[in-house]
Amino acid sequence: MPDTPTTRLSLYKSASDGSENVDYSQDIGQNLDKLDAAVGFQACTSSTRPSSPYSGKPIMETDTSYRTYFSNGSLPASASWVQIPNSGSTFNADLDLTTGKQLNIGNSSSNASLAVLATATTDDVISTRITGDTQSRYLVEADGATYWGTGTTAADTTLTRTGVGRLALTGTNAALTIGSATLRPTLSTATTLANSTTQTAIATYTIPAGDAVAGAVYRIRAWGTLGVTGTPTMTFVCKLGGAAGTTMVTFPAVTVRSGATDGYWDLDFYLACATTGGSGTWAPMAKYTHNFLTNATTYTAIGPITAAPVTRDTTTANDMVLCATWSAASASNTITCRGVAGQRIA
Repeated sequence: MPDTPTTRLSLYKSASDGSENVDYSQDIGQNLDKLDAAVGFQACTSSTRPSSPYSGKPIMETDTSYRTYFSNGSLPASASWVQIPNSGSTFNADLDLTTGKQLNIGNSSSNASLAVLATATTDDVISTRITGDTQSRYLVEADGATYWGTGTTAADTTLTRTGVGRLALTGTNAALTIGSATLRPTLSTATTLANSTTQTAIATYTIPAGDAVAGAVYRIRAWGTLGVTGTPTMTFVCKLGGAAGTTMVTFPAVTVRSGATDGYWDLDFYLACATTGGSGTWAPMAKYTHNFLTNATTYTAIGPITAAPVTRDTTTANDMVLCATWSAASASNTITCRGVAGQRIA
């Protein structure tokens, strides 16, 4: 009776008591074939893996771009294969790192769990897509610039560092939403109305199409200076939809003190969305303070003035505007908006 075969390759062993003659085909030829197959990685396909591998048996699959495996010796054999990462194939298993260990790309000196050494600030280091996407939905560059998009078009929202302690959020109608409040600051340069009796917008904030929901509140806070010749009147009007849009609040005309060159004013214009849609409704409120009447140090408050909800489509973009109107045209009759902050506050 033959001896027990070898444990790893099951090589045939003749009986050691001399009761069995050596058979070349069985004792030598077949054993040599097994030795030959066991040298290095055995080539196979994903469906023809060895059925009785020894623990440590290495294979490579010719039908999966040469994925490589070794057997851990467990049973069943089909569940014993452990993939070995290589650069020629797609890794098809979880890769777990022990806590405190690092995935280091490019020999970065950082000790972060994921460390990347790039050659340029605009090198892409993290990107996510969903099957079918042609663009990244989320992208991070080496300098931390972060981009978001739909996956089918170029990124539409960007967050970048612009200087010490400074971040910039950019994109069409860029805004930061915190809870129910959307912050969308408006940059403004001086806007002046002079030598005209035409009602003119001097401060503007755009409410994007579809941004409003029932209960949303928007605000313009604007301030500026005024100068006159004679005693003209100044009238502020708050509108939605631009200077030619829907009137929300009209303030009483104020007669400016004669020849004033040191007029100051500040104004708050609020809009609360009551209902949305093509016949959406808005509840306005506005108030302002000025020193137009007696002297530069005496301020008068006008308002708050409110009104019943006014109809205006919420599905299209709408400009909240502060308009000013002079009763008399003169190059010396000037009102200037020096600053405006517009935002959704609820």
